Amino acid sequence: MNTGLISTRYAASLLDYAIASGEEKKVYENMKLLSEMFPAFPKLRSSIASPGLAVRDKKEIIITACGGTVPPSLDKMIDLILKNERETLLQYIALRFVELYRDKFNIQYGKLITAFSIDETRKQQLIARIQKITGSELEIESVVEPGIIGGFVLNLGDYRWDASVLGELTRIRSRFKYLQEK
Repeated sequence: MNTGLISTRYAASLLDYAIASGEEKKVYENMKLLSEMFPAFPKLRSSIASPGLAVRDKKEIIITACGGTVPPSLDKMIDLILKNERETLLQYIALRFVELYRDKFNIQYGKLITAFSIDETRKQQLIARIQKITGSELEIESVVEPGIIGGFVLNLGDYRWDASVLGELTRIRSRFKYLQEK
């Protein structure tokens, strides 16, 4: 069984149906949340896959993992997934949906790593500058990592912009090492 192909088919169908229903943003938020729940709660997958659990209970668990309420298009897709006994693929479907949505609506996902927490205003200023450069909408997750000492590191797609103090110290150390070897 090709889980990638199956999950892609379900995710693509859900995206098309959600767009046709005008519910794509809400479904995206629900699926993004659902995809984050699986690693946060490892027992979620085994609970949903349990053959001893009634379908209505599985649906209730899934809806709760999606944030408690879901739009009709996602509700129907959950019913279809449960009817076809594909609940073990739900995590892959959610992840694939998020990828397809970001591709369709030109959204790039990235991580902003700082030495200390930054305020929302500075974060939005940085995002606005990067959006001008990339020409696409950005979704940035903020992560605090004191080990970089100062500055920031931005991971965006395949790109990494290291403007941290630790990164600069590493580059200086490499230059000295290179000069000493000459």
